[in-house]
Amino acid sequence: MPTSTNCVSFASLGLKEPILRGVRAAGYETPTEIQANAIPKIIAGAELIGLGQTGSGKTAAFGLPMLNLLCGGPPGLRGVIIVPTRELCVQVAENLRVYAQHAGLHVCTAFGGVDMSIQESAFKRGLDIVVACPGRLIDHLERRNISFEHVKMVVLDEADRMLDMGFMPQIRRIFVRLPQERQNLLFSATMPKEVEGLVNDFLPNAERVQIGSRSQSAETISHRFVAVNAHDKQDALERLLQRESGRVLIFVNKKIGCERLGNVLKRSGMPADSIHGDKGAEARYGCLQAFTRGKTRFLVATDVAARGIDVDDIELVVNYDFPLALEDYIHRSGRTGRAGKSGRALSLVAPMEKRLYLVVQAHLQGKDVSSMPSAGRGYGMPKRREGGRPSGGGGGGGGGRSRARHAAASY
Repeated sequence: MPTSTNCVSFASLGLKEPILRGVRAAGYETPTEIQANAIPKIIAGAELIGLGQTGSGKTAAFGLPMLNLLCGGPPGLRGVIIVPTRELCVQVAENLRVYAQHAGLHVCTAFGGVDMSIQESAFKRGLDIVVACPGRLIDHLERRNISFEHVKMVVLDEADRMLDMGFMPQIRRIFVRLPQERQNLLFSATMPKEVEGLVNDFLPNAERVQIGSRSQSAETISHRFVAVNAHDKQDALERLLQRESGRVLIFVNKKIGCERLGNVLKRSGMPADSIHGDKGAEARYGCLQAFTRGKTRFLVATDVAARGIDVDDIELVVNYDFPLALEDYIHRSGRTGRAGKSGRALSLVAPMEKRLYLVVQAHLQGKDVSSMPSAGRGYGMPKRREGGRPSGGGGGGGGGRSRARHAAASY
């Protein structure tokens, strides 16, 4: 669990006893700040926008009051949670099932990559809440596998990523089919200007609960930046991973690069794998399970695939490719330093990525940030050949400095 409040208990938030038993089963003792602020408002019937850092406990902040609302009511689909990725869909549903285990409520998932008939069969066995990706949810609606007639509460989770991934047309199609009388919630780690349009359309009168400032990185994370030439990154990463004993999540920007780097690390004998959108649902689930259980310690991921990774003990996040936007950097680094623990984020910065690096560094002023003055004394420089020259095409050995070292000095 993320950092908690000391003066509030879950029992004091107005949750029913079956839900409190689920909270205890999940191992939660006291609510986090966003949970303590959001849950009573939602239980009171308010529409709400919840903004908090990755790892701040947002799933319980909307999941517990939804279960509380539905507990003891008639069976049937009454709660809808819309998420951007398959991995996040599975993760949210698993958490809700733990919370709901004493409440007699059934949580199902709907996402692409698996046979629709399997999901339809699960709906028929019992469905009170569906956690769904937009496209597959529309598919089930059009086939009349589910009905929104009795829906009481709708949640948009990871709203910023919904917009980034182009889901707005699907979201609008879903919302026009929902009952007029319903409670709307929106949760997100960041709140770029584009999401404000989404808020104005669907939650114009919503209350806001904001933990920290917008696009804020958790205080428990230290940030390091290493300057290295692009063609030296692979060797720099391998040297870094050889020093690590815990779980490491490695980010790249493209699916093809993700698969390639994962294969390179595996061929080097490292316990590594990759997860990205071109892998099937079953393969992606297997990757996450192996990473969660520690069988795979190094996981290479794209931003979209990583949205469902909810592992509390990731010791290090590596930006192999520097993120293309500040919000992406915040999301990536938020995969470590969860549950109030300390975490580390390390970025390999090529000269062409310096502009993006400067934006992030300016945003992180006042936090634990350092730029290593010499990549050659850490992981940044490639191994040297016998002749004193670095492998991978770096600059001269001896008294000269390599291009990677020149880059490091400039950062």
